[in-house]
Amino acid sequence: MGVLLPFYSDTTSSLSQQQISQAALDYYAGLRIAAEDLNKWNVSINLRVWDLQKMSDSALILLPKSAEFQSLDIFFGPITQKPVDLISTNLQQTDFLWVSPLTNLKLPKIVQNVNFFGHDSLRIKGLVNQLKLSYPEHTFCLIVDKKNQSLVKYYKKELKKAKIAYTEHFVSGNKVSPRITTKTESLILLNVGTSSFSRLAQFSNVSRKVDSYIVGDFNWFDDLSAAEEIDETKIIYPSMNFISGLDSSALRFTETFIKTERAEPSKFGFQAYDQLTFLGGLFATNGRLDLNDLPNARYNGLINTFELKRSHPRTFVNQGIRLIRNEKIELAPVEEDETTK
Repeated sequence: MGVLLPFYSDTTSSLSQQQISQAALDYYAGLRIAAEDLNKWNVSINLRVWDLQKMSDSALILLPKSAEFQSLDIFFGPITQKPVDLISTNLQQTDFLWVSPLTNLKLPKIVQNVNFFGHDSLRIKGLVNQLKLSYPEHTFCLIVDKKNQSLVKYYKKELKKAKIAYTEHFVSGNKVSPRITTKTESLILLNVGTSSFSRLAQFSNVSRKVDSYIVGDFNWFDDLSAAEEIDETKIIYPSMNFISGLDSSALRFTETFIKTERAEPSKFGFQAYDQLTFLGGLFATNGRLDLNDLPNARYNGLINTFELKRSHPRTFVNQGIRLIRNEKIELAPVEEDETTK
């Protein structure tokens, strides 16, 4: 297995490059932990690592001609398109799986390849499909921020493909217009481009209904602030990356990561572990690494949900989404300072 990521940085590197390098190192640490676990399943993983930061264009052109590269069964990376193109035009063996682990890259179609993080349109497709499965009889309302409509067309396209009827409403401050007048007890308010604060304006529409929910924008879970007026059990947060603090496997991974890396794992470590464990499990089950053998099912990892769909005969993309519902967030009472009494 080969890994090509931008690892190197020093004190003269820009802050963004240092952050990218740290993410790459965390990702690689997650791969190593997954490889150790897979060895227990009698799936032997030999890691071959190249540092993209230390490779010139000419070195990237020569890479696919090397004996190390030509012996690969799976290749992870890189994270930008230019090195992909340099390697692609010089491929000499195509019997391996090429993985874009962290970004949506155009990988060569002459090899089997998978994008674990695709375009936003794929996430939206996964979200709409999951909502249809979970809430097939609900009435849908699309809640839109007029100032942030870049993704609305994708939501409308997928709702139409899923044959989900909906009404469109706009949120501004503490108002939703036109007003939501339906009296159904089964209501889904699907948010597009809105902020998490807008759930205050929407909450009255679902608060007294038995089976009604607000489905947040993808950014809500990362920018969540508690509100006393909100019953969190009525809010659904779609997320690509979610770690349950109660998951024993996630806790075990965290302990192992801290022991080996002397640091808490970032999401990139979890992502690497999930991806390699997923692919290794496929190999252990079928004796080969062919995504055509995947069952039509969802796989829940430590942080990611994988639901791979074919977009080309040899290209697969992930559209897995998690729908998260929290318990009601209780705000701690503010204790009065004795000196102010």
